Amino acid sequence: MKLTVLGRYGPFPAPGGACSGYLVESGDIALALDMGSGALSNLLRCKGDLSLSAVLLSHLHSDHMSDMLVLRYALKQLSARGRPVPFPLTVVAPDEPESEYRQLAASGVYDMVRARDNLRIRFGNMTISLHRTMHPVPTYSFFIEHEGRKLFYTGDTGYFPGLANFAQGADVLLADTCFLNSDKPSGAGIAPHLTAGEAGKLAREAGASQLICTHLWGGGDACYTAQILEQAQEMFPNVLIAEEMHEYQI
Repeated sequence: MKLTVLGRYGPFPAPGGACSGYLVESGDIALALDMGSGALSNLLRCKGDLSLSAVLLSHLHSDHMSDMLVLRYALKQLSARGRPVPFPLTVVAPDEPESEYRQLAASGVYDMVRARDNLRIRFGNMTISLHRTMHPVPTYSFFIEHEGRKLFYTGDTGYFPGLANFAQGADVLLADTCFLNSDKPSGAGIAPHLTAGEAGKLAREAGASQLICTHLWGGGDACYTAQILEQAQEMFPNVLIAEEMHEYQI
């Protein structure tokens, strides 16, 4: 499998950057994981024909799905001009918040599949398992398997007991790492995102081979990113910071 990072920021992009979006490919199968602000433009840079097998949305916060509202225009207009784009396009997504789900479902462009805990979907020889995580709205992680290789994408989540069970044996763990250790709110229960240290701890507990930190805070700078890397490496040595438009072999 090949992973291309289309966007690595949240809940808003850094200057010139894009919010959460990822492309996973193997052979004829191409899956987009999330489609936040700016991700569609980067998708078109590497897949100009938009030949996607499906889009999987971890949740319906804008920094993970806003470009779906623009993608619908692209698919409608390209299809009307005879271009061979996927129409309708399969989209797996939670059905809450209801207003956001209705926007997608009512477009006529998307063939909507409601996400649910422990749902398993196959596209060719690629299998995707969904697991509910901890976030203010219904959110799902994706465990993707293909020919013995395994990718786990956390989506947005706080750390909770059992999260590592979902990611066991992942070759690559693509983890929401929005907070420095010092950023985590105290005394407020489960935070909505992982700290760098928690991302490293998750990778260690899951027996992952490599950790890629993503969903970086859009207001950070190079120093902030370096601290994310350093704090994650204190818990797990094999850490990379996601780079937009970079390809990772899984």
